[in-house]
Amino acid sequence: MFAGLNNESMLQLLHGSVSRQHAKNHMLFEQGEDAQAFYIVLEGWVKVFRPSMAGDEAVFGVFTAGETFGEAAMFIGGRYPAAAQVVEDSRLVAVHSRVFRDQLNKHPDLAFLMLGAMSRHLHSLVNQVEQLQTRSSAQRLAQFLVSLAPVEEGSAVVALPYDKSLIAHRLGMKPESLSRAFARLRGQGITTDGNRVLVEDMVRLQEYGEEGPMRERLAGH
Repeated sequence: MFAGLNNESMLQLLHGSVSRQHAKNHMLFEQGEDAQAFYIVLEGWVKVFRPSMAGDEAVFGVFTAGETFGEAAMFIGGRYPAAAQVVEDSRLVAVHSRVFRDQLNKHPDLAFLMLGAMSRHLHSLVNQVEQLQTRSSAQRLAQFLVSLAPVEEGSAVVALPYDKSLIAHRLGMKPESLSRAFARLRGQGITTDGNRVLVEDMVRLQEYGEEGPMRERLAGH
C-alpha cells in the first residue's frame, strides 16, 4: 500500500504510531466496533473473519508481513465490518484513523494508494469466491500450497504458516475435508510431516490446481 510514499510522507503518516507485539489468539477488534485504526503487519499472521450463528467462521483474509487490513472501515461508517484476531505471535503497527484522515487532506495522493490496497483486497475475495465455485477442495489446497512455496519448479518444502483448522476455514472447508484433501494430494506427489508439506514437483501441483472441474473429477476416478 505504501510503496509510493517518500520517507517524509511515511513518517508523517506513522506519527504517533508504535509497533506492538501481540500474542497468538489476541483479538484486535470485534465486528461492529468503532474503527479506531487500521493495521500494518510487520511480522506474524492475522485473520479477518466473521463468526456465524452456528459457531463457524467465514475467513475473509489472513494477512502477513507487509500487508494491511482494516482500511475500508474508515470509509463505511466508521465501524469494522469483521473481526480480527492474531493467529501467530505478531508485530503490528496501528495507524489511527484521525491521523490518517489528516494526512489524506494534506496529501490526496494517499487516497489512490488506499484505493489500490482496497482493490487488492477485493481482488483476493473475488479469487476466493471463484475457487469455491470452480475448484474442488483438493485443488484449493493445491493452489494454497503453491502460493506458499519458496520455488516454482522442482521439489519444495512448504511450511504451513498457521493451524490446519484455520487453513480449512481459509479455504472454505471443514477440518475433516482438509484431511481428505491432503490424502487426495498424495496422488500428486504430496506428503506431510507435521506442519511441513513435501512437494515432489511444483509444476505438477500447480497444473493440478488449475485443471478444469470436469477434468479434475475424471482424474479422481
